[in-house]
Amino acid sequence: MFSKGNFHGVFCAAALVVCAGAAYGQSELQLRVRQLPGWDARAREGRCEVRVWVDNRAEVRLRGDAIFVRTVQGSRGRDEGSECSQPLPFNNVRDFQMRQTGGRSRIALTQEPSRMNNYTALVAIDDTQGGGDNYSFEVTWHAESDVATAPAPFFDDVRACQESVRQRFQAQNGRGSYIDFNNFAERQGEGQGQNQDRERGQNRFQNQNRGQESIQGRGNARTRSESRELTYSCMVDTRRNEVLSGSYQLTGESVRMNGGNGYGRPLR
Repeated sequence: MFSKGNFHGVFCAAALVVCAGAAYGQSELQLRVRQLPGWDARAREGRCEVRVWVDNRAEVRLRGDAIFVRTVQGSRGRDEGSECSQPLPFNNVRDFQMRQTGGRSRIALTQEPSRMNNYTALVAIDDTQGGGDNYSFEVTWHAESDVATAPAPFFDDVRACQESVRQRFQAQNGRGSYIDFNNFAERQGEGQGQNQDRERGQNRFQNQNRGQESIQGRGNARTRSESRELTYSCMVDTRRNEVLSGSYQLTGESVRMNGGNGYGRPLR
């Protein structure tokens, strides 16, 4: 149950975000793209019109029907109505192209989708002026019609873990509750040496004999009236592509959201 402190209003909410950023580094927003008219997952050609707001530095990742906006420096980036004509295929992506259509600074395609990166595109945005700006770019690709709806060739263990935790949280807190997952999740054993990091990076999606793996991360849990930080953890069987367990723990102080009347049940 939440402890009732004196953290109220916009000032304290902003202070909490600043403290969280200082303590935990980058944050990441994940969302499902909107569907452009004529959405067709089996089409031979696809495109996305990506629109985001960025202050200072951010990275935008596209995978399937999801977009991830990772704030590297500055105020937290946000989506401004990104749309796609189909999910980015999970295999056989050809002729992937990017064209910037808006924003005062240049953006760069730093990673094209391929089997080695689980068919994830990565775009870097470096906003060189203060105050933030709206950035937009269009990506296009070709796909084979018979594989456009194929399942992911690799098990996305982090996303599966987060989905398990999200479902557990929503079951406890009801409609209108959700979690913004911050930063990249950490796996047990990472950061214990450069050679190990390099090896894990190369084999992350190819090694079928890793067995069980522990995943931990942080996020921000919210209802319509309150917000609170949390930590989460999962145990994943990477040989069977299965989340064995997922749990979360609320941390920090309760922050009342704008417009919240304070009479909703506390997060749990």
